[in-house]
Amino acid sequence: MARRSPMRIAVGMGAALGLFFGLDLGVGAADCNAPKTVVNTAVGIRYCADPAFDAVVAAQVQKIRADVRAQRQAGRLIVYASTPISPRGGGHVATNLAVAASVKARLEKEYGAAVWVLDPGRYQMAAVNGREPGGAEYMVMWTAVLAGDDGAGSDFDMAHFTGPGDMRAFFGCGRDDVSGCVERWLVMRAATDETLRREIADVPARRQAFVRYYALRASSAYSSGAHDEWNIFVRINRRRPLGEQVAMYFDGRPASPAEMEMEISPGYEHR
Repeated sequence: MARRSPMRIAVGMGAALGLFFGLDLGVGAADCNAPKTVVNTAVGIRYCADPAFDAVVAAQVQKIRADVRAQRQAGRLIVYASTPISPRGGGHVATNLAVAASVKARLEKEYGAAVWVLDPGRYQMAAVNGREPGGAEYMVMWTAVLAGDDGAGSDFDMAHFTGPGDMRAFFGCGRDDVSGCVERWLVMRAATDETLRREIADVPARRQAFVRYYALRASSAYSSGAHDEWNIFVRINRRRPLGEQVAMYFDGRPASPAEMEMEISPGYEHR
């Protein structure tokens, strides 16, 4: 049997301890291949993003901050509504954008004129050299917006994470026959939306995926970006004194103190 040197034993034990305690010891880190580079953020979350989008990201951050600043100057409280936009898992981008807009409208009605809800669906980034931005590029933008330059998230008073109840409200579904309700909505909408009919309603596999997603899974719980946004707010709240933390809600329910301080599995974060 080959003998292992004390140095190798120490390195091996260190790697094992790092995995056990979740420490970043640089062991097994994912590669970030060129032209993408690792982007560090104010809350310590990193992303592997394409620098070709740097100017677009910077312009969008400036625009969103200006919109938030205008609402602050008008005396309003600021709520961030985290709603999945991508089609992953069977979703539909246009439908998700409509859901995000409905969540904004419903929250502003519920909380009244003193509140302005930031709907992320309104801030889509442009393509660069024929390439659409990916999740990492969007999260570089949203982390800068949510955390601010100091990581304290001082622009925000509350974060609302869209859940199944929010989705059902959009489709007009109650507690009975949710899958049938979503199917009926799809048939009705496809009658006047040629793209939705051709791409989803008339394609059995896509139709089933649509119904499955919106009846069973439509929620920020299944969104990579929303997972990162949750972790961003957890880290923001760790920097704020107790009593001044950003309120966190999921599906209209306030998160418990344990939930507010617990990170979840990362989405686009580069580790």
